[in-house]
Amino acid sequence: MSVLNAIKKRGSVRSYKPDSIPEDVLDRLLDAMRLAPSGGNQQSYKFIVVQDQKIKAKLAEACRWTPGAPKGHAFIAEAPVAIVACCSEKGAISRFYREGKMTLAPGRDVPIEIDRSTAGYLNLAEIDVAIAIDHLILAATEAGLGTCWVAALDELEVKKLLSVPEDMRVLVVVPIGYTDSWPEPRPRKSHEEIFCQDRYG
Repeated sequence: MSVLNAIKKRGSVRSYKPDSIPEDVLDRLLDAMRLAPSGGNQQSYKFIVVQDQKIKAKLAEACRWTPGAPKGHAFIAEAPVAIVACCSEKGAISRFYREGKMTLAPGRDVPIEIDRSTAGYLNLAEIDVAIAIDHLILAATEAGLGTCWVAALDELEVKKLLSVPEDMRVLVVVPIGYTDSWPEPRPRKSHEEIFCQDRYG
């Protein structure tokens, strides 16, 4: 399957068969994440591979939000594997202005006087994780596996459940498994709505 075909086929799968994922296939998926680019090659993330059924069940309950899914997402526990993506803003590259000049530095080295709430400040940790997870999702699709990007979660509860250090963020959970329920493609905006030529417009 080509990368473009994997992009076209990928969808948010919310129903999984109990079939296990062969170890060599799972290794390929993890390697796809490992090989993803990151700002300054900092790789300031960790991915927890959850396969224990009891932990997955608790993880599924913690992936909740109100008013939509106050009891969590049961389909996460159906999947044979769930990946929990964590990152460190201290380790990731930050982009900011200092004395009117754009500067790059790992988050831990950003001067204390820099206002992190301004539009001129950007930490790349979440972008780095998004790239790695996209690699995972496309590699899984190519292998005939379904996935779902789940950002609706109780971060504090997930951190406690999985012993994630305080200085790490938990961004998303991605269940992976075989499915009989590939979703229909969802509508996307037209080229004219999302692309500009030479200038914003």
